Amino acid sequence: TWQWQLSAAQDGYINTLNSDIPNFTSPTRYTSLTALQTQYHNHWLNVRGILLGTLINETTHTSENIQTSTTQKLTPTISASIRPFYTPLYLRLMYKNTFRMPTFNELYYKATGNRELRPENAHEYTFGITWQAPRIGCMETLSITADGYFNNITDKIVAFPTTYVWKMANYGRVHITGLDATLNTQLRFAPQTALSISASYTFQHAIDVTHPETQGYGVQLPYTPLHSGSLRLLLSTPWINLGYSMIASSERYSMSEQIARYRIAPYTEHTLTLSRNFALRNTTFIAQAEAINLTNTHYEIIQYYPMPGRQFRLSLTLKL
Repeated sequence: TWQWQLSAAQDGYINTLNSDIPNFTSPTRYTSLTALQTQYHNHWLNVRGILLGTLINETTHTSENIQTSTTQKLTPTISASIRPFYTPLYLRLMYKNTFRMPTFNELYYKATGNRELRPENAHEYTFGITWQAPRIGCMETLSITADGYFNNITDKIVAFPTTYVWKMANYGRVHITGLDATLNTQLRFAPQTALSISASYTFQHAIDVTHPETQGYGVQLPYTPLHSGSLRLLLSTPWINLGYSMIASSERYSMSEQIARYRIAPYTEHTLTLSRNFALRNTTFIAQAEAINLTNTHYEIIQYYPMPGRQFRLSLTLKL
């Protein structure tokens, strides 16, 4: 059997920004989004296509004048999922053109904003696989995904640190080559006892390819780790739930010049949780204790802004 679908959607937004700061620019943005979608699927193939039309009209008011600008953009997306020979293996292909206007904060926020920002445009190519295993013994579910991608981005919007504040700017051209992999499984040892495992890994090679003669050409973008990942374990029992989570990142650099002065060290953060659910009449309570950054790792996500060390937290959540 097969099925073909066609749909359309229309959305509209009005955004404004006002401030009592003297000589502040007060913008108003009218956004129209029109989407046409078609989809075909049968027992082994699912194909979807989307065409998104964006129309943006923005007016800025200052003490001196009024300026108006109009932006129009058509962005297509096409994706396919293939399941060969009735196997639990799925192959995925996608091409996507994305378009992003700078936000009001990026354009007009005092000190950090940059009114000269250009919209960000990206062409994204992805190939992925998903394998979902049937139930085997105590293993209820097992899902493994891997996605390789290449993004060609024009006028990428980024934040650069300066002496006292961050400043928004455009990268002319950026190439991002990457791999995302995930694993999710659940093992059930008894009717009310199970272990859930989730793991993810990301490889991301993001480089500036704007001008070959510049210093940062072909170098990993600032604050972008080459490797990162996470792990989460949750043991559920009738008495208590025990959780463990870990996040990790490889080294990064705060500037395009990759020297020791700008190096941000790799880090790994570990967290343990204990929680218990109990009911009282029609109310469910969740009591939880957390030990965050258990190993008291000293690390920075933003250079010169150290993250908190070991922390302990108690919480009680009510669900009515």
